[in-house]
Amino acid sequence: MPRYHFDLVDSKTIADEGGAELPDDVKALDVAEEIARQLLKERPELEGRRFSILITNQDGEEIGRVPLDILH
Repeated sequence: MPRYHFDLVDSKTIADEGGAELPDDVKALDVAEEIARQLLKERPELEGRRFSILITNQDGEEIGRVPLDILH
């Protein structure tokens, strides 16, 4: 199974060191949305500050981004 990483980004990156093994890109995007929702729940001060979850695969290729601001 491929490994995906979920980094918190704005003008800098907070890297996901471990990542997660998931079956495909679609599941990785779903997990990124779950992470974003949990972050906003635990850290509401991040809302409105243009943070996103950047999803990359094991080769470092970008799969997508989930902006925290669209999850109201």
